[in-house]
This record gives sequence, C-alpha cells and structure tokens, in this order.
Amino acid sequence: MKTLVNTQNLSDTNELKFKMFSTPMSTNWIDVYYKGQRIAIINGLSSSLQWTAKNGSNIPLRLINKLENYCKRNLITN
Repeated sequence: MKTLVNTQNLSDTNELKFKMFSTPMSTNWIDVYYKGQRIAIINGLSSSLQWTAKNGSNIPLRLINKLENYCKRNLITN
C-alpha cells in the first residue's frame, strides 16, 4: 500500500512551479520549483512529499507550510 497526493488541484502560482515527470517506475511524480530551483518532489519514490532543497535555499516558511498542508489535505491511499 502506498500513500500518494491527489494532484488534480495543483496549479502554477507566482512563487511555486509544478512540473510533472515520469520514470519507468512511476508516472505520477511532480517536481516543485521555487525561483528556478527544484525544492521538492510530490509522490516520489520514498514519500508523498520529499524535500530536495539544499541548505541555504532561503525558502520562505509560509511556502513550506503551504506545500506541506496541501499534501496533508490531499493524501490518498492506494
């Protein structure tokens, strides 16, 4: 059983950009970009929300909270 995030309500915003990509292992992964830098993966291999941002990325806390809350509200279990 794997827990995924329902991504039907995701859309580009002025601050966060979402780009869908697929691999041979999955077709439902979404990269999250902030100022041109990939900061997270939604529905990644190891978890529903996987942070990839490096230390010192200076991501505003409100954006981190917004993304985490979105993922919590839209969890589905397969």
